[in-house]
Amino acid sequence: MPVNLRQLAKLLEISPTTVSRALAGYSDVSSKTQQRVKEAAKKHNYHPNPVAQRLQKGKTETIGIALSPGQNYFKDTFFLDLLAGISVSLSKIGYDLTIAVAPDSSQEIKSLQRMVQGKRVDGVILTMTKAQDERISYLLDENFPFVLYGRTEDPRPHAFVDMDGELAFREACKSLIELGHKRIALINGEPEYMFPVFCLQGYRNGLKSGGLPFDPELVKEWKHQDMQLSSFEQTLALMKLEQPPSAILFHTETATGILQALQQLNLTVGKDVSLIGYDDLEIAKTNIPQLTVMRPPGRNAGEHLVGLLMEAIGGRSPEKLHQIWQAEMVLRQSTSQL
Repeated sequence: MPVNLRQLAKLLEISPTTVSRALAGYSDVSSKTQQRVKEAAKKHNYHPNPVAQRLQKGKTETIGIALSPGQNYFKDTFFLDLLAGISVSLSKIGYDLTIAVAPDSSQEIKSLQRMVQGKRVDGVILTMTKAQDERISYLLDENFPFVLYGRTEDPRPHAFVDMDGELAFREACKSLIELGHKRIALINGEPEYMFPVFCLQGYRNGLKSGGLPFDPELVKEWKHQDMQLSSFEQTLALMKLEQPPSAILFHTETATGILQALQQLNLTVGKDVSLIGYDDLEIAKTNIPQLTVMRPPGRNAGEHLVGLLMEAIGGRSPEKLHQIWQAEMVLRQSTSQL
């Protein structure tokens, strides 16, 4: 029958504190006593209370991930890959993961404060970063360890892993120009978020390198709260222009709305309109025709987020905790020579 800490200490005729410190390997307990305690613990089937151990170490051995409200995270296969990479990496080092989703944007910072001020986690992972992000400012002000999947305009050093959105959209734009397209549209995310800012930069730079003018009529934005409806409406608006685009760059999470709009207009993907999406979501692989995409490495990114966060928790300067990755172009049937 298993014994508790006090019972084990009584059997060994030493204090419960000495037993606890011996099992934790503290140097103020002799190696002989440590060995004796460990053998007795094994013999009597004693297992330390993990909560008590964490309190003794001053750590929760838990990482928090704070999610923005209104996002279809669990329908997003890239996010699921990212979350899987985070979870697997944490389990390897004996850490747990807690996920906090605010009910609405007004509660977002409060959700984060509960994790930090309540000492529920040792560090935080943030996604969906904004150019001006209240959450990031708060964590920097608190000097609390965190890592971003994304970037922000805050100049203070912080750890992050991000995809090179500028490069991805620049190269995608250039590839369409090489296929003969001269009217290329961009259906982008909301500009308050940082990643769409880079996407627009890449799009503009891609046009410039191909000798094409920037036409603001060809840039539309979808809304996070109704992404499929807004992308549907924006696609209709683009295709009803006096000079409609022959190709569209977009975020694959909005593909359903874009494809429905093109179908309604009796336009064939890969023939009448070329499409390149960012993210290799399930719809890109199951749609007919399959969609050409820029594919970011989700699971590896999750593993690296954990690695950088552990370094930040360990006290390493965040000035060196930066990684910017490249997306891979996956050519399928939704792009064609004009």
